[in-house]
Amino acid sequence: MSKLQLAGSIAIFSAALFVIIAFSTPYWLVSDGKQPGEKKFEKLGLWEACLDKFHDVNFRYDIEFSGCRWIFDEEYNIIIKILEPAFFVVVQVFFTLGFVGLLLGCMLLIAALFCVPTDKEVFAMKLLGIVLFISSAFCTIAVITFGARGDGRDWMPDPDHNFLSWSFALGVVGTFLDYLAAVLFIVDSRVAKKQLEKQTKQEYHMEETKNKVTTVI
Repeated sequence: MSKLQLAGSIAIFSAALFVIIAFSTPYWLVSDGKQPGEKKFEKLGLWEACLDKFHDVNFRYDIEFSGCRWIFDEEYNIIIKILEPAFFVVVQVFFTLGFVGLLLGCMLLIAALFCVPTDKEVFAMKLLGIVLFISSAFCTIAVITFGARGDGRDWMPDPDHNFLSWSFALGVVGTFLDYLAAVLFIVDSRVAKKQLEKQTKQEYHMEETKNKVTTVI
C-alpha cells in the first residue's frame, strides 16, 4: 500500500463514520429551548423528528404531537407536508445517494487492496476515485441545501431559536473527507500509472540490450 492509498483509506473510512452518524442521528436542526411559551419543536434529523405539543399550523386537526418518532410514522401523516417540504426531500434523497456511494467506495477499496491483481490496481483506484467524487457531489448538494434552508423562517416553529447542530456538521465534515479521499485515490492512480509505464520502458530497453548482446555473440 502506497502512502497515498494509506491517506485515502484513512480519509474514506473517517468520511464513512461521520456520514453514518449524520445519516442516523436527529441533530441536524435543534431548538435552543429558550423561546417563550411552549417549545413545540425540539430536534430533527433526516429520518426522525422530536416534537413537543406540535400541531397542524392551520389547526385543521385537534391533535398534538410529542416525543421522537420516525419521520414517516403513521401518526405523522397529518403533518408530513410540514415536516417534509420540497427542499428537505431533496436533502434526504441526495444525502442518501451520497451515503450509498460512500459505502460502495469502501467496498471497492477493500476489493482493490485484497482481491484485485496488481496490474488492475491502477484502474481500480481510478474507478474508486470517480465513485467517491460522485458520492461527495451528492452529499454536497444535500448539505448546501439544508444549510441554506434548514433554519429558515418558513419551516419549523420559532425559527429564531432553531440552529443547525452537530449531525449537520458531521455531514459537512464527512463530505469534505469524501472529496479528499477521491482526490487522493485519483492522484494515486496517476502516479501508479506513470510508475508502471516507466517500469515497462525499462524492461523493454533491458530486453533490447539483451537481444543485441545475444546477436553480437
